[in-house]
Amino acid sequence: MSQTVTVLGGGITGLSAAWFLAQRLPPTARIQLVEGSSRLGGWVRTDRRQVDGTSFIAEKGPRTLRTGRSREALAALELIDDLDLRSDVIVAQKTSAAARNRYILYNGELNCMPTGIGSLITGLPPAVRCLPRGIWHDLTTKSDTPEGVTDESINSFVSRRFGQDVDDNLASAVMHGIYAADTKVLSARALLYPFWLADHTGKTGVLRGLRRVAKLSRARNTKHALRDAEERYSISKRRMQNREFWSMIDDASMYSFRDGMQTLTDRLASRLAECPNVDIITDQPASEARVGADGNAEIVLSNGSVVQAQHVINTLPLYKIRSLFKGRSSNVLLDETPYASVAVVNVTYTKRNIVPVDGFGYLVPRASAANSKALGVVFDSCSLPQQDGDAEISRLSVMLGGSRFDELFGSPATVTKDVLENAAMETISNHLGIKAAPSDIDATVGQHCIPSYTVGYIDRLKSMHEWVQAQLGGRMSVVGAAYGGPAVPQCIMHARDLVNHHLRLDALEKPQLVSGLEDIISGFE
Repeated sequence: MSQTVTVLGGGITGLSAAWFLAQRLPPTARIQLVEGSSRLGGWVRTDRRQVDGTSFIAEKGPRTLRTGRSREALAALELIDDLDLRSDVIVAQKTSAAARNRYILYNGELNCMPTGIGSLITGLPPAVRCLPRGIWHDLTTKSDTPEGVTDESINSFVSRRFGQDVDDNLASAVMHGIYAADTKVLSARALLYPFWLADHTGKTGVLRGLRRVAKLSRARNTKHALRDAEERYSISKRRMQNREFWSMIDDASMYSFRDGMQTLTDRLASRLAECPNVDIITDQPASEARVGADGNAEIVLSNGSVVQAQHVINTLPLYKIRSLFKGRSSNVLLDETPYASVAVVNVTYTKRNIVPVDGFGYLVPRASAANSKALGVVFDSCSLPQQDGDAEISRLSVMLGGSRFDELFGSPATVTKDVLENAAMETISNHLGIKAAPSDIDATVGQHCIPSYTVGYIDRLKSMHEWVQAQLGGRMSVVGAAYGGPAVPQCIMHARDLVNHHLRLDALEKPQLVSGLEDIISGFE
């Protein structure tokens, strides 16, 4: 068999993995991208809608990307640069209202989160007044780390060190916005690792221990010194070649694309379609993964056809991976990872500035969850007004459900649009005081779209690493939202690292024995 790699899943991770393979493998190698649905892009989806001759976009999944100097932020920007999407990028500057003003719903009112020391002068909003008390509690309370405990919930950790109000008012809201899940089940070790480590490696509390953790982190990162130096050099060259683009990014807090996030996945798909050694298969879900008679991997598709490969990069959600190995050995990460369902309701008014405040949007913490079905609301037109062009409109996105979806709305597979749209309008009316009828409203359900990193996640991830290495004769790796973070830049970075740094592409005839989880696990050691 000639060099052949099969990528399972055509979302942002699968598309990125196939792209990086296409850049590294010779033209004689075959890259097969298998997507079970009729469209590529996964949860990245931008619809274009129209009302009375006015055209506008509605984001159904991720809507913005963060800037910064982290490896994942730069990985996404490098990909955009390579795809020649620089002129499509639009930004929210660091001085914009969207960058400065982020709110939390507390006692029925929007509380603007502090952005700097000036907030101490102007006064903290009620939702945040618990934070100084929490900081003082941590600084003055000796370590009370539970003995023999290798993980705990974010709720337990934050409440123990900073007070229950800090979790109820603040931490729970942030985790609602990222994971659509409750801090009572999310892992502190996985999601707040520097803070968790500071607590577990000293006797002086979390905040005093962060300096020690930073030193440990720098020492650990020395093993990646060559890789990091090469990446810094690559970025410096790009800055020289496209000064205007990178200067714009330096001044930005976040960014997207003029025609929405799907611009990125569409460009990836079109560029891959132009590669003569890339085969894109859609509408054919994988139904089984097995080892063929020749020792290579075989993927059985729903129509009965078999795709053969020397290596498989599996980007499918955990519950779909489990189905490929049905009746055979499984793994606790596959079996015990819950996924949250989120409904996105896009609401558009034919009037500008209908929202009573300027900013990115607001989140709903546990303290307010009893009176709200929403996780939060994004003020899309305020965040990136460039996407509206000259249209006299205001776009909002209401996020509903999360880990409480079944409790609030029943099954995500059967809930009706009317139920979700009514809940969104109730949210906007109660929280923002907007009583006007929208010009357009559309609800979409992301069924089981966000994996929950629950307590014990790191130990289960280590077990997953061993399980993956044992599958398909060592010819499978995994990468995606369930490992190392669900954000788009994280998925891009991990796909790039797997292809560029871990797989031995010049020796595909041999089992790779690379799970794809090596760097992620080492980051917790």
